[in-house]
Amino acid sequence: MKNMNKHEGRRGWFQLIRLPHLFTVPGDPLIGFLIAGGLAQCAGDGWFPIAAVCFISFAMSLFGIITNDLADIQIDMTQHPDRPLPRGVVSPRAASYAAQLCFLAAVIPAICLAWRFTFITLVALISIYSYNFYVKYRPKRASMMMAVMRDLMFGLGILLVPGISIPRILLLVLYGVGLFLYYCGLNEITRSETLSKMVRPGGGKMLAGACCCAIVPLVFVIKLLRDSTELRPVLFGLLAILICAVYLLIALWVYQVSRTGASPARVQMAVHVSFRAAFLVQAAAAASCGLVVLPVILLLCLAGSALAEKYSCS
Repeated sequence: MKNMNKHEGRRGWFQLIRLPHLFTVPGDPLIGFLIAGGLAQCAGDGWFPIAAVCFISFAMSLFGIITNDLADIQIDMTQHPDRPLPRGVVSPRAASYAAQLCFLAAVIPAICLAWRFTFITLVALISIYSYNFYVKYRPKRASMMMAVMRDLMFGLGILLVPGISIPRILLLVLYGVGLFLYYCGLNEITRSETLSKMVRPGGGKMLAGACCCAIVPLVFVIKLLRDSTELRPVLFGLLAILICAVYLLIALWVYQVSRTGASPARVQMAVHVSFRAAFLVQAAAAASCGLVVLPVILLLCLAGSALAEKYSCS
């Protein structure tokens, strides 16, 4: 019985922190760093700054997820009694302590980096708290704020790179707009995923965002194939094209599901798949920059996310 309780406790924490979706979070600042041209900077500064920024984004996301469930505990008692806090496998006090630790885990590395990282991190954390306790029940504002959080994490990686060229700035803006539309659309679909509707809002935004995000690695692929005569960059360019194609097909499928009056279970499955599809565009961007290990790591994270879904479904 004791081992069963420990197992149930671990599963409860995995459910609380939405483990499958957490895998995608560090990729946002990392891709912002790569698109901005941060690889050249790594030769002088090493990988510590971008690793610290990825850790900050991870801690911020954990803070947001935990405080979200703390804010909803009374509602979940009746609407979602199977969640960890209502059913008692994780205590509100323990979750509150965990949220405070995540807050510190985000702020302390930001202070160590520079004031601008501290400012962005504090703005993001305050916005997350405001969203969870005050804004989330205003649907349009709530969906936009969640998308802005992903853009702020994307921006943390960009802040590491000084002197960004104009063409890269345009690509960063395009990807940032795509990221905003993608998650804004997904959040709108999520808000109505359990309702029986012929058409669920958000599908068009999500598809438009996916197209914007996919354009950026494809631009890098064109440059990679044009400038390189070696075999490896060409192979990575082709890999990026293939991954982008899969990513867009998934986005198109989710759009169709949102428009055809699918059952709530099918819509929920589509939402879970589309959140994990973020790995694909991240892997494509990494491959288009000519990196060897990173696309493989991101695709392995995709597999890890799918496995985590099996053991900590929430």
